[in-house]
Amino acid sequence: MNKRVAKIYGLAAQATVLACLVAGCQTATGVRVDTAIATEAESVPLNWQIEAATETRPDSWQALFDDPMLHTFLERAESANLDLVQAEARIRQSEASLRQSRALLGTRVTANLTASGTADLADFENTTESGSSALSISWDPDVFGVNRDTVRAAELQLDVQRADTERLRRIILAQTARAYFQIVEADQQLLLAEENLTFLEETKRVSEVRFDAGDIARSDLALAELEFENAVAGLRNQEFASRAARRALSVLLGDFGDADLRVATTLPTASEVGLYAVPARLLETRYDILAGRAAVLAELASFDATRKSNWPTLLLTGRVASSGAELEDLFDPDFYVASLVASLSGVLFDSGRNAAQVDAAEARIDAAVAAYAETVRAAVFEVNNAFDETETLRAALAALERASASAEEALALEQIKFDLGETILLDVLTVQRRVNAIQSARISTERRLLDAQVDAHLALGAFSL
Repeated sequence: MNKRVAKIYGLAAQATVLACLVAGCQTATGVRVDTAIATEAESVPLNWQIEAATETRPDSWQALFDDPMLHTFLERAESANLDLVQAEARIRQSEASLRQSRALLGTRVTANLTASGTADLADFENTTESGSSALSISWDPDVFGVNRDTVRAAELQLDVQRADTERLRRIILAQTARAYFQIVEADQQLLLAEENLTFLEETKRVSEVRFDAGDIARSDLALAELEFENAVAGLRNQEFASRAARRALSVLLGDFGDADLRVATTLPTASEVGLYAVPARLLETRYDILAGRAAVLAELASFDATRKSNWPTLLLTGRVASSGAELEDLFDPDFYVASLVASLSGVLFDSGRNAAQVDAAEARIDAAVAAYAETVRAAVFEVNNAFDETETLRAALAALERASASAEEALALEQIKFDLGETILLDVLTVQRRVNAIQSARISTERRLLDAQVDAHLALGAFSL
């Protein structure tokens, strides 16, 4: 090897080793970020931590809700939801950006070939032809690690996008389950409204017969007619609620709002959700926490790249080019010359531009750390709130079921007394309204309990399809 070439490569190697030593020293900002992330894992008060057995916790939608129709809708949502389609496209964009960043670490090869001809305007046949060709190879050894920091930031941004997409996927599945439960509840409330209308229609018929017989006053008949018409209005509203709930689910499935979706006639039975320790496992399974942590590290990598952007840059370039003047000389090695250039460049003064960029990058780190801390707190709150709500709704549902049985018995007795003329219509209607309110509350509470189970598993980040 030519001694000069060897000397150039030797200087480049020395600069690269020095850069690795410099870049390997973690900055005070990096230490501060690592400390902040570690601190968050230990910052949750003990009285906020849930301790329970893990073996009872369902690990899939199928295990949590035994409803084949629901499972079908979940599969459709995962494959066709347009928000998820967009998120997958953003992942591909991030993957392409990462490939672009990694290309900075490789060599760049360019080729150039030109040919030209000149002639006097008075003599076009007498043409002078010339040409040139060149092949250049350049490589940035990334002495101070600016490009490596850029690649690291791109890798972490891809991690953020993937985590955000997985979090969105779970949210969409949760929304799909809730929308499905909303339809079933709406159908059950509609059935209750139809039963109520049937009861009030019969009450109105009996009232008309008794009014004609002179057993009751016109005010009692008017009250029966009022309750009947009010029930008709309630039925129409409930019919709309049922159609609207189907449209909402249809949109989640990537459709245009189909109001004729078929669902089960009853809500699935609520299962035991099971618990496990928080926050240790929570920091491993919540995709928003994983995304927040990656976002902090991405900002740190971006900060390092910005901090080093004013440091000197070493660039090695090799070039082979022709020096011939005739086209036929382009293929003659004697007309080619080779060159090797090592250039070291850096900014001496930029009026504080880089310093301002470094300050902005450090501020973004602080914002990302605060956002991560907020995410951890929100996650622990959601877990505790969801499981608290689950237990509360279980107790409320048990009470409503007992109340519903008692109300049905009271209504049956009151109806018998009315038929025998031992009570007035207002008493019957009062009991009927209580029965309807209790039954409606029971149906709503059953649906809310299922929603709370969805929220609990979503809060844990433990859903899989």
